[in-house]
Amino acid sequence: MDSAGREGCLQTWTEENRKLVAQLKHISTFTAKRRDILHQSHVSFSKLLEKIQGLPPTVPSIPLELTILYNVVVLNISLSDTNQNGNALMYQGLVRGLEAYGRHFDGLDVIKLWGTIFQSIHDPTFLQSVHQLIYLQCVLWLVNNQLEKIDTTLHILRDRGSSGSGLNTRSDDLLQCVKTGDLLKDRNGSHLVLVQSLSSLGELIYTCTMFIRGFHKMEDGNFLEAVDILQRATEGLCSKRILAEIYTLIGYSSFQMDRPQTALQYFRWALQADIQCLSALYQAAIVYRQLEMVEAELEALNHLYVALESWDQFKDGNHDPQVLIRPEQLVRIPATCHLLTGVNQVHVKHSLARRFLQIGRAEEAAEHYLDLLASFLEGSQQEVFLVADPTVPSIPEIYLEAAVALLRCQRYNDVITVCEEIACKMSSLLSEKLTFEIRVNEWLSGDCSERTDVPEINTKCQSSLSKCFNESQTFWAKKKETLNYILWSATAFLYQGQAFALLKNNKESITNFSRCVNLLLKVQVVGPPDSGEPGDQFETLKKNMTEVKTLQKLKSLAFAGRGMQLAERGQDREALQNFQLSLQAYPDSLEAIYNLVHVLWKLNRKQEAVSYWLKSYSSTTKPTAEKMQEENALRFDKRPWTSKTEDEKTV
Repeated sequence: MDSAGREGCLQTWTEENRKLVAQLKHISTFTAKRRDILHQSHVSFSKLLEKIQGLPPTVPSIPLELTILYNVVVLNISLSDTNQNGNALMYQGLVRGLEAYGRHFDGLDVIKLWGTIFQSIHDPTFLQSVHQLIYLQCVLWLVNNQLEKIDTTLHILRDRGSSGSGLNTRSDDLLQCVKTGDLLKDRNGSHLVLVQSLSSLGELIYTCTMFIRGFHKMEDGNFLEAVDILQRATEGLCSKRILAEIYTLIGYSSFQMDRPQTALQYFRWALQADIQCLSALYQAAIVYRQLEMVEAELEALNHLYVALESWDQFKDGNHDPQVLIRPEQLVRIPATCHLLTGVNQVHVKHSLARRFLQIGRAEEAAEHYLDLLASFLEGSQQEVFLVADPTVPSIPEIYLEAAVALLRCQRYNDVITVCEEIACKMSSLLSEKLTFEIRVNEWLSGDCSERTDVPEINTKCQSSLSKCFNESQTFWAKKKETLNYILWSATAFLYQGQAFALLKNNKESITNFSRCVNLLLKVQVVGPPDSGEPGDQFETLKKNMTEVKTLQKLKSLAFAGRGMQLAERGQDREALQNFQLSLQAYPDSLEAIYNLVHVLWKLNRKQEAVSYWLKSYSSTTKPTAEKMQEENALRFDKRPWTSKTEDEKTV
């Protein structure tokens, strides 16, 4: 093609680019077919790029080619979450730019390619076209959190002497210059017809880079630095959503620095910026809990649950139609971070139910728990019953919490129904026998009183269908889950026994307490064969293990419950035997001692009764610190089934 024909094509293509850009400038954010229009524009720009790249690159044509390339990549990022195509197009366009000036580049390192361009070509017209692409390159790297490449490339641009020769080399200063456009000779790109201005792109790079840096500082626990960086991020181009997320992160960091009121203020600003920022509402509820502002916490959780129920009705917030690439497309929060990745509806409902239960409002807690259980029953698969969201307890534990709430508000028949559901689901998962082997040789090699760790547990399933497996982590996790099945089922039987007792159904109560005992007796805790360790040392180890302590506490409560029912039927000797077994299972149980004293006195064995009473009196005068340590081992939030048995031990 001769020069006249090439010049005519360039004029035609320039005008076509201008018209396509003008069409995009006039579409509204709320246009129903906005995405379809963007897609069609992307197709049109791509075809135009194919036309111009169908000819060899020349010095007059390369600025227009790079301008059209810019528009294609901007639309590609706006429409897609994956930008591999954008990276390839950028590389191809830059290599063609070098070829237009008689240079060549054979490598694949994009940063070296940028360095080669700035070192070998000094044509101002070409460099103005390249500057817009270096901003776009930074945007592409932002998607993959490649901040170090952005920093390197901006230093290359600064060292080129574009207009920043006197700048400090700190990356923060460079980012500030990106935001203000000081790194560009023509910061407005007035000679170019672009679908998104360079100034908005510069602010976008600044905001997203500072956001990601602040987020990483927060993850590392450097909360003061995180707040400083995130506050600067708000100075750039922020959509409502990103601004709300920045405020949420600042609020969270402030809370971690023991500044709860500052945290609440930022959470309020987050919700003012974007009412759909539900993570801010949830974090506010956590702060209210820390401040013991119960009503405010419950109100926040309730608003959060209502908002989640109507989530589908929310619409995307409006944004500037001139800004095709938005910050939320570039900021990728890891799915493992629950702070900004969404609030689970089950989590919120469970938080409401548990909070009502903890503050003694059992009726409201029960209603929330029953709503939660109804949502679980929508999935009939057994796997659905066992697998809960990682942010909430296992579903059987939630069932047991529901049983506690129902017991407290005297809905005993509902307790029986809920616990029967657990027993049925767990029945096929229970092992014939479960044996814990405690390895004490190494643990006892030093002074036991100074050890803060726990003895290692080797778990073996002695079912007739099982053999000895290797002690892999997977095997241990599986066997620990088997123990959970037994504990969940046993606790369900315990609650059923209590419910039947309160319904004055003596026979069914004894039956369920017996089921609980029989299930717990499937678990045996033993030392290794021929360990040679003194028996009293082994018993000390057993008492200090959370799993064993939980098991023994449940066993003690079941024996005590059955003993009380037998005593009501006048079977005092059988009751005495159960109270003795209860005390044997958990010697520190004051309830077992009181029951034992009562029945001994009734059987006219008063000397023994006095002896046990004196023992219980000495137990009640233990140092406070020692008592608190024992109670902490059985806290509600650590072992829900244990705390629940303590809550309902009045049977």
